[in-house]
Amino acid sequence: MKLIENLLTVKNEERNRLQIIWWWEIRRILYNLIVLAAGILSMAIMHALVNLEPGEDLQEPLAIIGFGILCNLGYTLGWFTEIFSDKSKKYGPKMFRIGLYFTLFWVFLPALLHIVFWIGRGFEPMN
Repeated sequence: MKLIENLLTVKNEERNRLQIIWWWEIRRILYNLIVLAAGILSMAIMHALVNLEPGEDLQEPLAIIGFGILCNLGYTLGWFTEIFSDKSKKYGPKMFRIGLYFTLFWVFLPALLHIVFWIGRGFEPMN
C-alpha cells in the first residue's frame, strides 16, 4: 500500500496543465492494470457459475472492448476536471481513488449478480 500511496502523491501544488495531464497519464497504466485484473477475476467468477456450450461466449467481446474504452474516457475526466478546478495536492489522488472505486463497482457488479442468482437457484450453475 505504501507504493500506491507514493504513486498517488502530488509533489508540487503549483502545477501547470501539462504537469497535471502528465501526473494523470503516467498513472493510467496502474489504473488499467487494476481494472484488467479485476475484470479477469469478475469474468472467472461468472464463468464458474454458468454452464456454457463449446464456442459460446459469456460476454460479447465487443462489449468488453467498449467497456474498456468507456473506462478510459472516464479516466480522462480526472485530469480534465483537475485542470479547471482548485489546484490542490489532494484533488488528483482523491479523484483517482473515487474513479477507480466507481469503475471497480461496475466491473464486479455482473459477478455479484451472478453470485446472487446462483444462490437463488440453490447453488446450481446457470444453463
